Parts: sequence; C-alpha cells; structure tokens
Amino acid sequence: MFSSTHLGEVMETTCDQCKSRFRLTEKQLQQAYGKVRCGECGSVFNAMATLKNYEGELPPDYFEKQQEGDELQHEKILPVSDFDLETNFVERRQVSLHEAMYGSERRSFFSLGPLGWLVGILLLIAVGIAQTVYYQRYQLVENPRYQQQVINLCQVLPCSETAFSSTEQIHLLERNVFTHPIARNALMVTGSFVNQAPFTQKLPELLISLFDVQGKLIANRLFTPADYLLDNRNRGVIQPDLPVQFRLEIVDPGTDALTYEFEFF
Repeated sequence: MFSSTHLGEVMETTCDQCKSRFRLTEKQLQQAYGKVRCGECGSVFNAMATLKNYEGELPPDYFEKQQEGDELQHEKILPVSDFDLETNFVERRQVSLHEAMYGSERRSFFSLGPLGWLVGILLLIAVGIAQTVYYQRYQLVENPRYQQQVINLCQVLPCSETAFSSTEQIHLLERNVFTHPIARNALMVTGSFVNQAPFTQKLPELLISLFDVQGKLIANRLFTPADYLLDNRNRGVIQPDLPVQFRLEIVDPGTDALTYEFEFF
C-alpha cells in the first residue's frame, strides 16, 4: 500500500471530490494525520489515499486514528492554505470564468435556481419598460392610453412641462369673428379654449383659416401664444381645465370669406 523507506521533501495529493492537486511536506501531512480540507470545493479528504512520490513511513498512530471514525472529526483538520505550497502545478483543475474573477465561492445569483432567474428576468423587463417610457415620454404623452404612466414616471424622474403637447385635448370653447370696432378693413377674432389633458402642457399655436362659399381656402395664418394671449404673454404652459382667452386682429378679406376654421398645433 505505502512504502516505508524515506519520506520525500515534497509530495503531491489529489482531492477525491473535485480532483484538485496540491503539494505538501511531511511535517504538514503529520499535523492532522492525513486529514486535510480542499481549498477548491471545501471537502475534507484523506491526503494519504492519493499521495504520490511517497517514500517514507506513515505518521505515528496513523492507522489507529483512521479507525476512530466520528471521533476524528474533532481532531485538527489542516486547511489547504497551510499545505498548498505552490501555485504553478504541473496539472491543475480548469476553473470557470466566474471562479477566476470571484474565487471559488460557490454561492452566487446563478445558484438560486429557476426562481432567481425568473426574478432577474422580471426586473430586467421592468427596467427596460421604464427606460422606454421615459425616453419616449414626450411622444407617448400624446396618446391617452399612456398618459397616466408617463405622469407617474415624471413624479420620480425629471420631465419638462413645456415639452408636453397633446393638441387633440385642447378644446375650443367659443369663437367670435366680427368687424373691428375701430380699425377699417379689419376683423376682430376672440374666443377661449381649455386644456382637457390630465397634465400641464405647452400653449399651442393657433391656425385660423378663411374659406369662401365653395369651401376654397382664401387665407390662413398661424399665431403664436405671444400673438393671441390677452395677458401674461410670456407664459408658456396651460394648466388642466383652466380656460385661456385669446384675441386677434386680422385683415378683413371681404365678403368672399364666409366660414372660418380654428386649429391648434
């Protein structure tokens, strides 16, 4: 089984679980009667069983200690750091990328099983959806289906109210076109509109178009908020459900203009 002539300076043993190879000396081998702990997988094994280049006598009382069974668990077990003398072995178990980067610790996210994978995938999906909504928030807010999600997201992340626009939810309350009371060959246009969206948005531009009896376009013009606001012409947003009054003075196109159209942009 073992020769009994001379114990070499350095010997080699192999873990019977993960097949990692280590080198040790006579003194280190005798400390725990051959019982050592593998630094790779953590299992305790008998270094004598796979010892190579062994040319000497066994430690004193070796066989008696091996027969004690459970009692030996209370004896000293030599950790691998005490007898792993060299790092450049001729043969060594291949390690994974995870072990090379983070060591031989076995516990990781990937050891959590299917539940860990499921939780991770759901988190990635949620983050992806949140990023998509945030980066497309100014486009999505025009669609009533996504407005509440955008509003909720903007309570956590910064959003610019002056960039929000949903002209389909700007409702014209009233409009009046009549001859200007003072200026000649001019018309006075007045009216009001309201923001029916659930969020504050930028003030729209107002397009007024004039048509003849046959529906042919005679003239049109696009007015900015600074053109049509009665007061506070520097304001840039309109609050929900708060009517905005407007007034404009335009050139009278004559009797050919019979119908008028108001649009928001």
